[in-house]
Amino acid sequence: MAIKFALESEELKKSNWPKCDELARKLELKGVEAVPSLEAALKSRTKHVRAAALRSIAVLDSNRGVELARELLKDKAYEVREAAAVILGVPTP
Repeated sequence: MAIKFALESEELKKSNWPKCDELARKLELKGVEAVPSLEAALKSRTKHVRAAALRSIAVLDSNRGVELARELLKDKAYEVREAAAVILGVPTP
């Protein structure tokens, strides 16, 4: 199945900070249908993109955001672990 907002997702995955925050929020404005596109951005090599995507997913679908945040508490980047910890309400590992 193709991701509905594939172009936006690709643009987000290739962006840098702070542009990634802006692009994730633009996807967020499209509603819950953007969650798969934001999840695809979690595969980005850029830590800021992963953190921005996670924050937007949590806004759109809190249950999915919590589920992903639990996994991303083990991310190699502090920024991603911090975003996950904020979502979960726990100290940053």
